[in-house]
Amino acid sequence: MLRLSTARRLQKVPSMGQSGFRKVLVGGTMALAAGMYGTRTPVSARCFSNTQEVLARLSGMDTCALCDASGKKARVVRGIRPLKTGYHMVGRARTVAIDGDFLEVLAAVHDASAGEVIMIDTCGGGEADASWPRAGGMFGELIANEAARKGVSGMVIDGNCRDTPLLLQMALPVYCRGHHPNAGTANKRGHTQVEIQIGGVAVKPGDYVLGDDDGIVVCSESELEAWLSKAEAIQAIEGKMLSHIEAGGSLFDKLPNFQEHLEAIRNGTKSSLKFAE
Repeated sequence: MLRLSTARRLQKVPSMGQSGFRKVLVGGTMALAAGMYGTRTPVSARCFSNTQEVLARLSGMDTCALCDASGKKARVVRGIRPLKTGYHMVGRARTVAIDGDFLEVLAAVHDASAGEVIMIDTCGGGEADASWPRAGGMFGELIANEAARKGVSGMVIDGNCRDTPLLLQMALPVYCRGHHPNAGTANKRGHTQVEIQIGGVAVKPGDYVLGDDDGIVVCSESELEAWLSKAEAIQAIEGKMLSHIEAGGSLFDKLPNFQEHLEAIRNGTKSSLKFAE
């Protein structure tokens, strides 16, 4: 799925009055605090009705807001970057573990359902990472196009892909560590739908995956129940702040206690930077 514009994404999130949260800065990080906009129970306190509801709400979400809402607890994949800018990837993880052989990637694409994200752990670590076959590109334009044909939402590999010029022409989001013209072998089974490690974080089959230009965040359903409404509230208030600045207003109009906060920090006094709607 291609990344939605900020304006379009913000149209999908609830107003602050719906969320019942205000945004503050706590210990140098963004957080949400209840109370300023009433005491209505946030959606995050209730279970989602179904997977499609979660995916629909994530389709309007960005990774930064989700990380802020998590209190920096979200699983952020490290060292794996989008092949190009503009992706907005949302789906559920189909996990693959391989070691220098892409046969299991083929099998995963064969078995994949629409809306899944193929997450590939290359079992890397050590000197072998720089040598063939582990260093080879474990998928290219043929596998990627088949994945796109099946409605797969993206492909993420803790390793290399190949056929980069053709992958760059595709809408399918591809995240990787790099690229390599050699392919791996195709005569050894790996493992699929098991817990894997991608970019230093654990990924389980069925985890929710959100990716954009800033990176990839992996969440369980219970984590999203706790964080998603807060993230939507963050997007809503930041959208209003951005509109204010774009209309010629100052950011500091929306930071009502900025000077007091600076003074408190200088004096070693506990303080929270507040954001006005």
